[in-house]
Amino acid sequence: MESDIEIHRTTIEIEVPAFEGAQKALGTAGYKETVNEALRVVSRGDLLRRGARAIRSGDLELIDPDELAKLRQLRA
Repeated sequence: MESDIEIHRTTIEIEVPAFEGAQKALGTAGYKETVNEALRVVSRGDLLRRGARAIRSGDLELIDPDELAKLRQLRA
């Protein structure tokens, strides 16, 4: 299976109870799948938190629902 994802091999020590909890929560099988999925979940969660923070702060200059409705009326 070819992929554009870069792979790095390493040896790590894993706490068995933490691994088993992650494996159960993620529904994964084996160390490799569980560790990779846990890393993806953490990364995705961080991106979602940062995005939510940017939306709440107004930094993205998004339009609100009322503005969107007005724009739709203008197109009709």
